[in-house]
Amino acid sequence: MRKYWIVALIVVVIAVAGVGIYEYQDRQKLAAPSDPSSAPGATVQIPLYDDDHALGSKDAPITMIEYASLTCPHCAHFHNDILPQIKTNYIDTGKVRLVFRSYPLDQPALKAAELAECVSPVTYFPMVSLLFKEQGDWAHGDKPLDALARIAAGAGIDQTKFQACMDDKTISERIISRAQEGQDKFGVESTPTFFVNGRKIQGAVPYEDFEKVFKELQP
Repeated sequence: MRKYWIVALIVVVIAVAGVGIYEYQDRQKLAAPSDPSSAPGATVQIPLYDDDHALGSKDAPITMIEYASLTCPHCAHFHNDILPQIKTNYIDTGKVRLVFRSYPLDQPALKAAELAECVSPVTYFPMVSLLFKEQGDWAHGDKPLDALARIAAGAGIDQTKFQACMDDKTISERIISRAQEGQDKFGVESTPTFFVNGRKIQGAVPYEDFEKVFKELQP
């Protein structure tokens, strides 16, 4: 199985509290945890939360939890090229439910995740999709915050609301806390990382690899 490894970095809470996106330089590498899913055939029991963002039926027999960074190219590849096939064949047919959790690797990824949280629940996934599709235009430039503001304006979010979203510590701390839980409790250390009914898959593996796991897990 082809794997893509990215050094697991996440912003510290103090950066959220007061350091601007253009000033933020330091990135903290989280200490590598013992991976509870590393044993052969092991599965991880991951709780679901009321504020999770999900696609698909709650009654789907397969739950696929994704940890992804909005600045991660391999995550963008999954969302742009692989997820549409999974959605058509498995999510829309009631066989799979996708739960998306942000795992920001850097400050721009955190700010993009905050923006996605500030749109309505109905447009959360369309915003995530847009951010992945336009990742090359905002994620790696000199002024990612300005680029995100333009994306927000296109979605009907004016500058005042956008800035309030960026300054909302409750949103940023919730994103960071959920990502930290993913690493500390479930062994997430790179993006994208998936748990399919608790079975861990790392990297934007080919569609056929996901399909194989889905077929094995179908009742």
